[in-house]
Amino acid sequence: MTIAEAAECSACSPKTIRRAIDAGQLVAVRLGASARSDRIHPADLEDWWERSRRASAVGQAAPRTSQSVPRPGSADERLAALLAPTNRRTKGRRRTDARQA
Repeated sequence: MTIAEAAECSACSPKTIRRAIDAGQLVAVRLGASARSDRIHPADLEDWWERSRRASAVGQAAPRTSQSVPRPGSADERLAALLAPTNRRTKGRRRTDARQA
């Protein structure tokens, strides 16, 4: 079955299936040159599904850690700060206005 079919059977995203393949948790066979030709055997999908459900039920799943820095203030204050004009120059070529020359 294809990645999309496996995702549909597992009630998850195709990205989840692809991550499991990339992590070596799920076996896939590439029939052609591109990733679109990857196929998964239904028995392998069922084994992966059972292992992943069992691991999350026992609590062996890796905890999610947030890499983001908490931002102080309300959402309105953060939005105002983002939309405020800045005097910083952007990297890149300096533009000259022909009318001022």
